[in-house]
Amino acid sequence: MTEFQETLLLLGGFAIVAVAAKQIAGFFQKAKLPFITGLLVIGLFSGPFIFKLLPEGSGSSLQFINDISLAFIAFAASAELYLKELRSRFKSIKWMTFGQLVVTFVVSSIVIYFLSDQIAFMREMDGAGKVAVSILMATIFVARSPASAIAVINEMRAKGPFVQTAMGVTVVKDFLVIMLFAICLSVSKALVGGEEFSLTFLLLLLAELAASFGLGYIIGKILTLILRLLTIGI
Repeated sequence: MTEFQETLLLLGGFAIVAVAAKQIAGFFQKAKLPFITGLLVIGLFSGPFIFKLLPEGSGSSLQFINDISLAFIAFAASAELYLKELRSRFKSIKWMTFGQLVVTFVVSSIVIYFLSDQIAFMREMDGAGKVAVSILMATIFVARSPASAIAVINEMRAKGPFVQTAMGVTVVKDFLVIMLFAICLSVSKALVGGEEFSLTFLLLLLAELAASFGLGYIIGKILTLILRLLTIGI
């Protein structure tokens, strides 16, 4: 079986699971739980660790679905943000982002380091290794999924200042977490592998983000022009 055929089979299996998950998740709504909770639970049970409806390693073959989904998630997140409304809440967004990012990262790093003797794979590590693992795990703790927030907001048809603030914090923090992970990864490599701390990876990331912002700006202008032409009936 060729790689293309295997990908098609996995894609077909994923489509069946996705359709079934949408139907089953409806029962979670009857229990007064968000629809996305049902999707997450079904995804957990369908994966390679429980029912194995999708085999282990299928994630790499279906990575393109994740990439396409991320583009739609980013588009949906930005659609919930209005700069004119966010300006009046900038101070709140700034301090909430600081609290969730910095405080959570620092506290999580310290807690993981001091609990390292209770974590099996960290017991035999030296101090530098424990620090490296602690800051990387803390970065994961800080990360939040915009998809979950958007799903709940859309389901509840939520509007208002709180929603705008929550989305602003989610999007800003998601951007900062990428930068934080790049820094922590470079520091971890220096601590564990003895490599010199290099800003190359961080600079490449900044260049990629700048290119993404530029491309997004151009696409935004094109979409605005198209919508404007459709509005006037051209």
